[in-house]
Amino acid sequence: MCKNNDCIKETAAYIYSVLNEMVSLSPLEKRLSDTMPIAVARNFKLYKGVLFGCTVIFALTHDGNVISPALLKRTFNLIESRCGGPVILVAESIASYNIGRLAAQRLNFIIPRKQMFMPSLLIDLKKTRTKGSDIKETIPSIAQCLLLYHLEVASIDGCGAKELMKIFQVSYATVNRSLRWLSKNGLVSLEGGKTKEVRFCYLGKELWEKASPLFVSPVEKTLFSDSIPDESLKCGINALSEYTMINEEDMDMYAVCKTGIQRSDIPLDKEYGTFSIEVWKYDPRLLSRTGTVDRLSLYLSLKNNEDDRIQIELDNLINGMKW
Repeated sequence: MCKNNDCIKETAAYIYSVLNEMVSLSPLEKRLSDTMPIAVARNFKLYKGVLFGCTVIFALTHDGNVISPALLKRTFNLIESRCGGPVILVAESIASYNIGRLAAQRLNFIIPRKQMFMPSLLIDLKKTRTKGSDIKETIPSIAQCLLLYHLEVASIDGCGAKELMKIFQVSYATVNRSLRWLSKNGLVSLEGGKTKEVRFCYLGKELWEKASPLFVSPVEKTLFSDSIPDESLKCGINALSEYTMINEEDMDMYAVCKTGIQRSDIPLDKEYGTFSIEVWKYDPRLLSRTGTVDRLSLYLSLKNNEDDRIQIELDNLINGMKW
């Protein structure tokens, strides 16, 4: 285990070797460090620097797995609010299973001499670009649904936008934006003349692994009701119990898209009800032919759950996939 000063020097050298950017790191001022909760001071040594003209806080830890990614995100949001700059985790090592979860949370991290992932700084660097400004940083919901459909339901390799419009029941503009987003992020190529066809750059499990850091939870919000929406599928822990060995919970949970919940016209409440209702960003029925949501969407909806028991079963869920 290297000392703090050694790690900071290695971090600065690594940044220069990769980005050709000189950065000088110094301990966070006492007036700011004194405002941090004890848990932050216990787990991190905070340094301040300037990168690409942006003030950045480097949170050094000798255990990159000391805090779950979901809790780490809340911790970094707190540090950022008090210091006024994005936070970058610096760790000598991070377990491979946690790297994907950090990326999924869009958390900045550096493993000196090995890996660098700083989406918040990349977003800042792209702000002046106007070309393709309708292509957002976060994956569009239909782009995610399209990828999962290809992985779990049927191949759409070679399909054009008009075919995809019929499958997913969305507009041409929505499909077009989704395909351009996937192309921009290196997951598909668009071939042909005026009528483009989608060609996937990866197959099966490799496609999932390349796309996983870009995927987001399909859940837009959670409500409660004493009735079950007509167009819903079982989701949550009780859905996971159908795929793995985890025990069911007392409350059933159902997933439905926004238009589905509107068509159901059932009473909804933000806090109370017999059933938990997840409103999804896309129609879960597009990806499942049973009464339960598909495996990969289920994984994405639960991946930030901090229960170790659930994380183990989510790993089993993915390992049980037939790619």
